[in-house]
Amino acid sequence: MIKKIFTTAIPLLLLLSILVLSGCTNTADDSNENALNFSFTTLDGETKQLNEYQGTILLIDFMGVNCPPCQQQMFELKKISENYTRNQVNILSINVWVSQGETAQLTRDLIQAYKDQVNIVLDWDFGLDDTKGTIGNEYAPEGVPTLYLLDSKGNIYYTNVGYEPYTELKDTINELLDKEA
Repeated sequence: MIKKIFTTAIPLLLLLSILVLSGCTNTADDSNENALNFSFTTLDGETKQLNEYQGTILLIDFMGVNCPPCQQQMFELKKISENYTRNQVNILSINVWVSQGETAQLTRDLIQAYKDQVNIVLDWDFGLDDTKGTIGNEYAPEGVPTLYLLDSKGNIYYTNVGYEPYTELKDTINELLDKEA
């Protein structure tokens, strides 16, 4: 009986560990992979290009407003916005759940409700994917939140799939700021 429990439990624990850990990937490298210059729509309906942010480090948060880990990630991004100037780091959150029904108005309403509920000021730019999920399919195919850190030339410096705490983000941003100094 005990042997049967071990032969069943150990493979199950191994499989569970692989599933849990496989969703989080961190990469920081010198490959200078260039980010694609995609277009997105702001919450005010304006069309913007990613390359409009070149010149400063850009932290892109691909998220869904109704996603609990994404909501927690916003707290960590708020700490980034409080501890770095926009001349150092810009933040851009792109709601890639538009294809799942999160329209511009709904996104605005959900963000406002979330801000009111947790008493937080989210003072960075928010954008929307298109209804086909073009941006999400390209940049967040493994899920949300997905973070990309771009250097001031628009090169991908770092990516992370899943929630990432401020302390780790801060270390990576500081490393990139030092590199660009």
